[in-house]
Order: sequence, then C-alpha cells, then structure tokens
Amino acid sequence: MSPIHESCSLDTTTSLDPTSLTRRISFDVVEIREYNRILSDNPATTNGPPVGLGWEYSPEDTVRIDLETYESYQCNARRSKRQLAIPSEVRQEMLLAEGYSFGEIAKTVREIRKIRERRNISFHHMKYDPIAERVETLKRGVKGIIPGKSLIPGMKSKKLESPAPVLVQVTSKGA
Repeated sequence: MSPIHESCSLDTTTSLDPTSLTRRISFDVVEIREYNRILSDNPATTNGPPVGLGWEYSPEDTVRIDLETYESYQCNARRSKRQLAIPSEVRQEMLLAEGYSFGEIAKTVREIRKIRERRNISFHHMKYDPIAERVETLKRGVKGIIPGKSLIPGMKSKKLESPAPVLVQVTSKGA
C-alpha cells in the first residue's frame, strides 16, 4: 500500500437509516520528504530568482512520524508569512548550490520581470474592458440600423440596391 494510503483510513458507517451515510477520514502518520529545489517561473517573486520544488526526493531521507508526536512539536513552531519569505540572496545561493548558473538565474529573473510588466499593463487596462465591450455592441447595433451610412468613421457599411419602383394611386371619394 502507498504511504499516503497507509497514513489515512476511511471509516464508512451506516446507521439504521440506509439513506444516511457517515464518512470520516482520519490521519495517523506524517511523512516528511525533502524535495529538490528548482529555478521556478513564478512571477509573484518581487526581487531575485523564484525558487520552487521539483518532483525528485530521496526515499532514504524520508521521515515518518506519528501524527500526535508531530503536532506536539508543531504547537509553538508556527511561523508567519513574513518569517517564511526567503531573501533573494539566499534563494540565489540555494539555486547555485543546486547547480544552476548565474546566467540561467539572470535570464529567468529577466523573463519574470517581463511577465510581471505585462500582467501589470493588463491589470490597468482591465478597467476599460466594459467600455470597450459597449462600444463594440454599439458599432454592431448602428451597423444594423442605419443602411448605407455609418456614423462611426472607418466602419464599412453595406450599400442597399435601389428598391423596385412602387406605383401609388391616390383617389378621392365623392368628387
């Protein structure tokens, strides 16, 4: 059985009523693995290279701990988001230790900066999206209503063919 399935159990109990089904999941083992670090492409990094986790880990270095023991160690070890942030210099040293070159790191930092700039431009243009949508809707509406002429410069209009002549006869009663 895989380690994930060993550490959790599914308890399905039925009561006297067959329509009610109670399901519970419980965990009893925590497995701690150390994954390799990779040069990531996360544009949320504001300064320096982004670091991510790869897929590789060493099964020999994996530690399995009883859940109650793990929780007893963790009660005072919680850290804030600010404490979890890794300074850019430290991230760069981590990546160099993983075998990345200065050139690879610098290239990724430049690419991330470009992505962030594009997202920023897109974000600022987002407020104009509803206006642009309305203008397009109006263009389509005007094009369908006014034959032969367009009120919007640069918009092509269809020319209507001359209608067939209609003979109208006017008569008066009682004359």
